[in-house]
Amino acid sequence: MIMRKAKTIWCYLDEKRHCDVVKWALAANVSVKEAKEILVKQYPDLKVKFKIQ
Repeated sequence: MIMRKAKTIWCYLDEKRHCDVVKWALAANVSVKEAKEILVKQYPDLKVKFKIQ
């Protein structure tokens, strides 16, 4: 049986790790797509990136 490492989506603000988008979406009771949109709108003056790790 092959064990795979769980991956998640991280939000980076100006190249600094901010939050786990999947956990944030679950806590806010929204989809991951909606969570990404909310995070981008919440920080209009910062460079927002999402990375799967």
